[in-house]
Amino acid sequence: MPKSLCLTRRFLTLLSAAAVFGPGPAFAAGDSVKGAAIFERECALCHTIGRGERNRFGPNLFGITERKAATAPGYEYSPEFVTEATWTWSPDAVASFVVAPGLTIPGNKMSVFQGVPDSELDDLIAYLAAQK
Repeated sequence: MPKSLCLTRRFLTLLSAAAVFGPGPAFAAGDSVKGAAIFERECALCHTIGRGERNRFGPNLFGITERKAATAPGYEYSPEFVTEATWTWSPDAVASFVVAPGLTIPGNKMSVFQGVPDSELDDLIAYLAAQK
């Protein structure tokens, strides 16, 4: 199966789950300690996570799971993201985006990121959700 089709299926599956279950502790079973290591390996090149830390290529992610999309102070989002990201982040919404950012909002600055493997997603989301 072509990679783009696999990513589309993966994204739609997570999006469907988010629609059915809504925001909530879907990722509570994740290990935030493991998630911290995944963040360092997969995300820290472009994002910071500490309260008040500066933005990098991507916005600071402190408090991401309770923040309206496209509102990180001082970060210049792509026009595509500003126009289309009309939600408030929840753990499920973050997971859906991290799996396939280029399919979620084509043309956004994170479109080049290939996504986090399914086997690491719960741990990463648990870590991100704990940063508030």
